[in-house]
Amino acid sequence: RGLVCFSDVNESTMAPKRKVAPAPAAVRKAAAPAKQTNPLYEKRPRTFGLGGAPPPKTDLHRFVKWPKYVRLQRQKRVL
Repeated sequence: RGLVCFSDVNESTMAPKRKVAPAPAAVRKAAAPAKQTNPLYEKRPRTFGLGGAPPPKTDLHRFVKWPKYVRLQRQKRVL
């Protein structure tokens, strides 16, 4: 297993780079008028660490302590 050094690869051996086609004129004009955002309502990223915002609620449905008869019938179904 040898190490590959990318400085040894010259550009003539590499595949030619393709240019991305420009967007159609109709799409560019439609996207031009951007909405004015109110500086009072700036969106800030929430931090879920200690002392930060409480994390979003997750579904704990699977971690419920199920009744014994439910567990038994599920185990029986699996076997």
